[in-house]
Amino acid sequence: MTAFAPADLVTSWVVSPFGTGLALFLTVSYAAGLVALRRSGEAVPVLRSLAYYVVGVGSLVLATDGGLAASRGTSFVAAAAQSAVLAAVTPVGIALGDPVGLARRALGAGRTRGLDRLLGSRGARVVMFPLLASVVATALHLLLFTTPWLAGSVSHGWLREATYAVLLVSGLVFVLPLLTEELVPAWCTAGVLVLIAFVDGLLDAVPGVVVMASPALLGAPVATFLAAQDALWQQRLGGGAMFGVAEVVGLPLLAATVLAWVRSDAREAAIVDARLDREARERQGDDGAPDGVRDRPWWETDPRFTRRSP
Repeated sequence: MTAFAPADLVTSWVVSPFGTGLALFLTVSYAAGLVALRRSGEAVPVLRSLAYYVVGVGSLVLATDGGLAASRGTSFVAAAAQSAVLAAVTPVGIALGDPVGLARRALGAGRTRGLDRLLGSRGARVVMFPLLASVVATALHLLLFTTPWLAGSVSHGWLREATYAVLLVSGLVFVLPLLTEELVPAWCTAGVLVLIAFVDGLLDAVPGVVVMASPALLGAPVATFLAAQDALWQQRLGGGAMFGVAEVVGLPLLAATVLAWVRSDAREAAIVDARLDREARERQGDDGAPDGVRDRPWWETDPRFTRRSP
């Protein structure tokens, strides 16, 4: 087992069929959406685009084609860091680019009906509910390091590529609904999403803590994979890398959900204030509105309460 150095991230390269193909697809499709927006005269989200390409696509390329992928067969630290990047960093970068919203704006409502039906189906709502998705993603990450899965992915190319896909998809089905209001149930308000993001921050730390704090090597397959005198030390370093990456991503994600909460409350407050002003003008003008409508308490007509589905 060789030591993994930070310089290896950009000096060692391999070709991953899944990573390379997905990076090309994400790059071209998002660029096409941006071009369509510009042609229609709509504003192009510069910061979202930068986050998408730099954090999302960039981390995907480094994790599947860069030094993390090149060294994952000889360095447990690289394998652990790679799994954390694919499960946490890449999904957040892609979600910050709001690809679903971009597709809807670029293609128009008529051409995204199939996508809307898919994302709005009961099955998709269950799978993509943030709390459930977070638990599933954490469980999959734990299984990778406590079963022969990791060692098998080092020995078999098809399993390696499938592992990349599983880690990335499990992260996306959690992060996309968390940062896209239209993908969660109506009762899952911005405040609830903040709570879920906080819980996810705790859950994301579990795989790293388990790997880092384990007093022995995690199973015979991993012990074979870490065939070196300092194998336990490398395992602890790998767990620390997983923990660090998860928390570095978790805090900004929590901050993003809090900011979305503040903006949501500001929008709702503006809507309620406008409606109350309109009703006050109607009462002052005596426009003939029924007394029962004019005199109802504000909380009985506030859309935040009356339109909330069970």
